[in-house]
Amino acid sequence: MRVLPNIVNTALGLILLAGGIGAAQAADPIQTTTPQCIAPTMDAAGEGRRAYLRMNCYSCHGSNGHNGSMGPSLIGKAGSVKGAVPGGRSKGMPSFKNKLCPDDIANLSAYIQLLGTGTEPDFLNWWESKPSR
Repeated sequence: MRVLPNIVNTALGLILLAGGIGAAQAADPIQTTTPQCIAPTMDAAGEGRRAYLRMNCYSCHGSNGHNGSMGPSLIGKAGSVKGAVPGGRSKGMPSFKNKLCPDDIANLSAYIQLLGTGTEPDFLNWWESKPSR
């Protein structure tokens, strides 16, 4: 195993090796396969909210999609999800191409279409099959 340049990479390397992942796999941390979708437990907008939280969209666009500190409001932007999310944008929007399951784009669009209507899901516990809040 090669010497890793900093403490973060060293810790990451130790964690990966302790978990049984070999050095060859640890050398390429970029995911190149499509993640497997979790069986849906909600309607498309609910699953879109789950994906929004899971992919940390709120860190730029805000918890409700329209009061973020770095990213623009997403109200009225459901149509731009198909291009912006997988491909990213030149002004800071990263690509999520290898982080999306096949249903995520349609679900994100359904969620974003409801933003600002008062009917959008607003739970936070996305990891629960039936989010409690």
